[in-house]
Amino acid sequence: MSGPPERLQPASRSTRPLRKLASPQPWGRAASVPLLPRPAAQPRTPARLDGTSAVRGYSTAVGTRTLTATATDKAGNTTTVTQPYTVLAWTLKGFYQPIDLNSVLNTVKGGSTAPAKFEVYAGATEITDPSLMSFTMARVTCSLAVLVDEIDHHRQHVAPLRRHRGQFIYNWKTPAGTCYQLTMKAADGGSISANFKLK
Repeated sequence: MSGPPERLQPASRSTRPLRKLASPQPWGRAASVPLLPRPAAQPRTPARLDGTSAVRGYSTAVGTRTLTATATDKAGNTTTVTQPYTVLAWTLKGFYQPIDLNSVLNTVKGGSTAPAKFEVYAGATEITDPSLMSFTMARVTCSLAVLVDEIDHHRQHVAPLRRHRGQFIYNWKTPAGTCYQLTMKAADGGSISANFKLK
């Protein structure tokens, strides 16, 4: 005879507490993710309006002139500015002795050397560059109405143009016969001339 039926025991439950699920967050927000800071506003780069510019009217020639500067940007705006200026003539001193100027015929033996001594200044600044000077000679009519002064300083075989003791010296090798005019012309356009009667 069988005994009474066994009572089934319910399965043992774990004593570990159940993990509580996090409550859902409202849509559009994630509480576990921090909000990133908004980037700082970047300065706006202005559009470049660089255009063109030009300056006209510059010259080193003696006289009064006007500089004109014109600038135009890419937007089409144009500005013009003018500035007058004056280029002064250089100061020429000479020819010094033994050469005489004005209406004097300097007499010298043809083929000898006549020293033309002179100085040149731009304002208070002395010009010392020989390349800024040039010499020419031209045949002229010998006139009996002009004074005659004989040059007593004759040197041979000397360099044509040089600096010596603060002045230029041009040793002109004279041609033979008749009358000539010797002219020194500076780069600014000024000149010095002397007349010679060659014998």
